[in-house]
Amino acid sequence: MGPIFKAIIICILCLVVVVLATVLALVWTMPDLPKTVINDKICLPNENDVLLCGNTPDLLHDYLKRITAEKYDKIKQEDEERQQKYLNENRVRLMAIYDKYFWEMKPAAKLTGKEQPKSNKKSHAKMTSVQVWRHGRELYDTSGFERYGLRYRNGRLVVPVSGTYFIYCHVDFFEPCVPSTGKPNVKNASTPLKLGIFKFNIFDAEESELVSSVQPHTISSNRYFNSYNSYVSTLAELKAGDEISVKVSNITYLRYTRDNYFGLNLV
Repeated sequence: MGPIFKAIIICILCLVVVVLATVLALVWTMPDLPKTVINDKICLPNENDVLLCGNTPDLLHDYLKRITAEKYDKIKQEDEERQQKYLNENRVRLMAIYDKYFWEMKPAAKLTGKEQPKSNKKSHAKMTSVQVWRHGRELYDTSGFERYGLRYRNGRLVVPVSGTYFIYCHVDFFEPCVPSTGKPNVKNASTPLKLGIFKFNIFDAEESELVSSVQPHTISSNRYFNSYNSYVSTLAELKAGDEISVKVSNITYLRYTRDNYFGLNLV
């Protein structure tokens, strides 16, 4: 082995030693990195990107909850923007395909009268709910209907979407009278007949009156009975899940129910 080759090897070894020494010196002088996990502690960035340390379960739960919520809101917004963009770009074509009624499908229903169950007629409450109306298939041969999400449940109409609704009801009261005098056969003639529409929501935990009308008792012209036509209507702001019902002061007076009806529709 020649002296030149030995000199090259020695130079290479010296260079390696210098490099290793330099790396060792750099590692030795580097500051310690902050530890993000210490036993049951963890450090994570908060919403302001500031490193916050605390108990691992609590901090990790809050962090994942915040990140998940942010991602969900972002995806939801992007999806809504994409849908709106599609509708805007294809509105003319969709209108041509589905006609204008595609954009005017609003919840609406009209129920018609039906004989009340005997158990309901024994009620002694000041206002008694009309528990049954013709609905669903029973409306086929009537003027009634149920459209676009309005549901019937135990004599009530359940609102599918929030908005302003027109609510209405018509009933015929048949009141028996004393033949000898023509006066109504009631215990207290000073208490008028009442028809009302009420709203109930499980989250409000109480029922409220939307509209009502009263009809005073009168002496019968034929001395045998009185027939009163009572109608109420109103506009009301309703929430999804609201249940709308009809109540009367004397349920036994709903004897001839063919022409009675109750309904509502989104304005």
